[in-house]
Amino acid sequence: MKVRRLTEKGINEFRPYLATLRSGAVAEPPRHLLTAPDKSAPVQGSPEIEEMTFGTRLDAARYLDKVFSGLKLDSIETDVGLWSWLSLFYFDQVCPPGPRGLRKPGRDYRHILEPGYPYGHRHLLGGAYLVYTVYGWGEEFSKLMLSTPSPTESKFHHELATRQNLITNRGILEAAYALYFDNRAQKPKRGSLMKNAPGTLYRFIDVVQQLDLTYDLYSMTGKQILQLLPSEFDRWRRP
Repeated sequence: MKVRRLTEKGINEFRPYLATLRSGAVAEPPRHLLTAPDKSAPVQGSPEIEEMTFGTRLDAARYLDKVFSGLKLDSIETDVGLWSWLSLFYFDQVCPPGPRGLRKPGRDYRHILEPGYPYGHRHLLGGAYLVYTVYGWGEEFSKLMLSTPSPTESKFHHELATRQNLITNRGILEAAYALYFDNRAQKPKRGSLMKNAPGTLYRFIDVVQQLDLTYDLYSMTGKQILQLLPSEFDRWRRP
């Protein structure tokens, strides 16, 4: 199917559907909006997209990167109509039906893009694409943030992507990846998201923000940042 973008009319019909789901109703996605001439419009370059199952948000970001690779789309990361259309197209994945057909969509920004901060990264598909492609974290560092199933935003993604000074800093992302990603298991290390525990992600964010007042962290590598961390991180520094 050729990718399209929802028009304002299309978005204005998609939004009440999400509210209907939040009220506890069972309703099928309004898929007619995907092709209705007055509710959606073509995308420059007419990229093709397929119905498929993504095991993780990283799989989705990887696939969408291939779909849009080589196309000259202006400001794709802020294209509200495009990401809203994609969310509706893959709605069974980003908001799957549960017992008795009930769906839990959460806030609208998970499906209808709200560009920029504080909610741009919260779009389940657009936020994953932002990390993987726009910020350029690709196959390696994206694993830490995008290893969760399609409907689930990981705490790593939320806590790092919500802070622009962290998500745009390669050294900080390298350090976080070295500390908290288990390469053998190919998933984040167990216990690394515990609150009020030494050396976990929340402490890493606090310490790095303090270090940023004294050091030029943008000029440092991940290895150099790791060397600045106090002894509470020793457990996580081990391979």
